[in-house]
Amino acid sequence: MQKPSTQNVPIFFTVALIFILVTLLAGRLYAQPCTSTPLALSGAGPEVHNRPFEPLAGSQVFSAKTYTGGDRSIFYIHGLGGSSENWQLVASRTAYGGTLQFPARKVVYAPPITYAQNGSLLDAALDMDAGLQSAAWQAQQIHGISPEDNLLIAHSLGGLEALILDSLYQDTITFSRPFGGMILFGSAVEGSDAPFALSSWGGNGAEGFVEEACEVLSSPWLWLPQFLPPLRWFPALDPILQQAISFTCGTLGDLFVPFALGHFNKPLVAEIQPQSPWIQSISARAPSVPVIQAYGVEEEPVFWRTAYSMYMTDSIGLALAQDPFSFDGDQVLVDWAVDQMAQYAAQGALASARAQAHLIAQNNAWYNPVASLYHAWQRQRALEESAAANDAHRWYYQANNVYKGYIGARKLSFNQDGFWCRCRGDMDPPFSWTAVQTPSDCFGSDPYAACVVWERWQAYVIEKPNDGVVLAQSAGSLPGAIAHVAMPNTNHQQMRNASTTRALLKRIYNGQIPGGPFFATAIR
Repeated sequence: MQKPSTQNVPIFFTVALIFILVTLLAGRLYAQPCTSTPLALSGAGPEVHNRPFEPLAGSQVFSAKTYTGGDRSIFYIHGLGGSSENWQLVASRTAYGGTLQFPARKVVYAPPITYAQNGSLLDAALDMDAGLQSAAWQAQQIHGISPEDNLLIAHSLGGLEALILDSLYQDTITFSRPFGGMILFGSAVEGSDAPFALSSWGGNGAEGFVEEACEVLSSPWLWLPQFLPPLRWFPALDPILQQAISFTCGTLGDLFVPFALGHFNKPLVAEIQPQSPWIQSISARAPSVPVIQAYGVEEEPVFWRTAYSMYMTDSIGLALAQDPFSFDGDQVLVDWAVDQMAQYAAQGALASARAQAHLIAQNNAWYNPVASLYHAWQRQRALEESAAANDAHRWYYQANNVYKGYIGARKLSFNQDGFWCRCRGDMDPPFSWTAVQTPSDCFGSDPYAACVVWERWQAYVIEKPNDGVVLAQSAGSLPGAIAHVAMPNTNHQQMRNASTTRALLKRIYNGQIPGGPFFATAIR
């Protein structure tokens, strides 16, 4: 797919994309070590320690399990805020016709399952089960397919719901199992910090993130002496978010409207926190059927890449209709953000230079009150513009790291590193404090010396690989899974339709995943 030019992305439009991402992530739930953050889009700070994720070895419990070898059904489950349309193209091409480098398999087409999300995780799971039972019964009655031969493919929250169902299916009196194996894409088995941290009933980070961006990037000093460009109205505005943004950002909030907040901020988000009972249960329980886990590891800067992919999901229909595995490109917004940061850096430097020039002119015009006042006024305007440009530069510079903090991929930590020692009579610069390893090193041979000892702490940052929404550790740590497979350079939104998705599904259907012969499905 040809990438759109960054020159065709107006500044207000692209900033709106950023805000759309933030609210989408408030509800959406998901190798390689995380690559280092590019300096151009990261904030300076303490020393950074990358913590690569090493998945557990795959279980061989189901290595002998196969299916009958005839046609089978595959049930596709969407994530939070999604719909049955999310998997429809992949489902139909898998059953018949195939697509580029992806042959159709011996699969009877079944419409992707949808489920209600206006209650708890259990409510959603029961609603999903109703759809699965109906689809499995039809496949059995019409095509003679045993429910045990069916596969389930789930993205994000859909995978958590499937695991909940797997636990409920232990009650064989109340439930019957409609599938015999699962493939999970980006499902936060160990929970996710993002929904609670960003949601309005949690940490409310989305509002703060949007509020700061509105305040910084809408400063009139960034546009002076030019007039502000005409305000542009976007369609499909969500009244809930329009009200929230207007409250925090004033009139400009009407422009930056993430229209999906009302669809993605669901009550069950509160149950996806790592400490919730369902998450604690899921993360400690081995499934009763073979499961393959796929987790994404997006390259830096994850914020801008995920922002672009989440926005483009709704406008890339033609490309996906031609090839449902073509959703790869995510560089456009990264390049644009770098350009914007360079633009604000240059604007700040030029404004600072003008302020200095007017200061010199003001000093030279000390004998002329009118000229002196004029240059003082112009100098103040230049200083205001420089400060506004520097703030905008800083926002772009730190946005990626701030966002990773919300999703739990970047955390500040402290480590005790010896002690500080100060004794009476110490006069050595800079502060008369000496670093020692133990308190006894401070007192030396005189235990009664007049010394003071303080713990010495070192701050550092821990960064973990992630798909822009969920940590790799959370999406790839299900105990008892037969395989935990990384999807490099793939963010949470791309996992359903990227070329890495095609490659992984081909490996699975070809029987190339160790311990997973059950998933092997012949070419039609």
